[in-house]
Amino acid sequence: MSSKQDSAEAVLNKVILLRNTKKYDEAVELAAKTFRKTKDNCLNNEIFNCFIMQDKIYDAIKILTKMLKYEPNNLSLIKKLANCYFRTGDYKNALKYYKKVSDREPANPDNQYNTGMTYHYLNNSKMAYQHYYNALSINQKHIASLNNIGILYYEAKDFENAIKIFKKAIEFSANSPEAYHHLGVIQRIYKNDEELSELYLKKAIRLDPMYADNYYQLALTYNKYGRKQEELTALQKCLELNPQHNSAKQLLEKIFRNGS
Repeated sequence: MSSKQDSAEAVLNKVILLRNTKKYDEAVELAAKTFRKTKDNCLNNEIFNCFIMQDKIYDAIKILTKMLKYEPNNLSLIKKLANCYFRTGDYKNALKYYKKVSDREPANPDNQYNTGMTYHYLNNSKMAYQHYYNALSINQKHIASLNNIGILYYEAKDFENAIKIFKKAIEFSANSPEAYHHLGVIQRIYKNDEELSELYLKKAIRLDPMYADNYYQLALTYNKYGRKQEELTALQKCLELNPQHNSAKQLLEKIFRNGS
């Protein structure tokens, strides 16, 4: 290895060390300065990592766009860029890059799922269904796709098909909190089944105890069937996990106004 290569590797290692010790500004400055001399995209990748670790998503998008000028066919970079656009809520640009990934690797179910999910967020149910089912044609046990198909049926108020899909998701993976969550909601609003609604929502909570909306939906079940103390406890837990859960705050305020 030449001394020049030794030096480049030493700089990269120093950048990584700075990042790992959360000295992000120093890491970014050193990496950017060295990149101007070496054009080594590994340095830009470390800049990207620093931005991601600080949740600076727009800065991450800028550096990824710069990196793609040097490696326009790098699928990993394209996927990262799609993920960043998705996180900012720019679903049109996210779709643009997710489609590039799924077109290049159509046999990867996760790529089909990501494209479908972005169509879903863009309210294009037809294309979302298509890509979710593409994922299932590759892997029939792709739980994320099954759950999202169930959600599409749920949003369309096609509750019978939603139930079938969520139960299928549970059949393939008994540890699917999303499926139990939606089954619990459907049992309350469509089947009017207090026992099953509570059972499914408590199962969702056991699997994902940090998801505030599980407790809110359980509170709504208790509300519907007049179980006031249990409703209050569930609402308090929801707001403990997510103080900004507006629906839970409004329901709790209503309870206090009514003095019950």
